[in-house]
Amino acid sequence: MIKIEYRQTGPYVDQGQEHQEEVDLASASRADLRWYYFLSDLTFTIDEAELTPPWSWTPVFDFLWSMKGALEHLERGEHTTIGFTENAELISFVPEGEKVRVSCTYTAAEAVCERVDLRTAWLAFREAVLTQLSVKYPRLAANPVFAELQL
Repeated sequence: MIKIEYRQTGPYVDQGQEHQEEVDLASASRADLRWYYFLSDLTFTIDEAELTPPWSWTPVFDFLWSMKGALEHLERGEHTTIGFTENAELISFVPEGEKVRVSCTYTAAEAVCERVDLRTAWLAFREAVLTQLSVKYPRLAANPVFAELQL
């Protein structure tokens, strides 16, 4: 079983300062949404392998976009990694036929899962994030960049 979840730990960060008001999320740039807004604690497990980053304040949109790109590479049979904006740590994805070997630089844990199961877990995670944040921040749902993740 693959579990990808998040808990929002910060609304927006701009130049190191948290902002909760006065940000028009309908017009926030892709870069701002990806790297500065909606900081979160992530949970990422595959079966018994704990691949959860051991730090807080990971931008949830960056993780979503990074995973989307990683899945596209895996569908082409390509090895890929995703990184984090706040450090040099990586999650590595190595295709093995229809399976994927997942490991990371911040823990010795390693897992193998079906590529389709990884995609299904990401889709469920994406749906949960987009639904929760668009309900909590209605202006966010009007942002064209937000819609890019729904494709």
